[in-house]
Amino acid sequence: MAKKPMTKSEMIDQIAKDAEISKLAAKAALESFVNTLAQEVKQNRPFRVAGLGTFNLKKTKARKGVNPATGESIKIKSKKRMAFKPGAQVKELLNPSK
Repeated sequence: MAKKPMTKSEMIDQIAKDAEISKLAAKAALESFVNTLAQEVKQNRPFRVAGLGTFNLKKTKARKGVNPATGESIKIKSKKRMAFKPGAQVKELLNPSK
């Protein structure tokens, strides 16, 4: 059974507790981080967070696909997406070397 993801509210509570700041300040900090991250990636500038990893923009090419309901050939447009490459600390945390 999959675990439920941490909610924004739970994240704000954790940040406030860890940093010993108010929930209002924690919310402002989190929102600033997320907005800055999104704007940097949107402008095609990698956003590196020490100890976490790097977020960057990836572009998918237009391609042909098939509508599974009708079997018709369809065109899938190119699009942009955000990619994440974990840093060494995260890789080690997830896959500890014995």
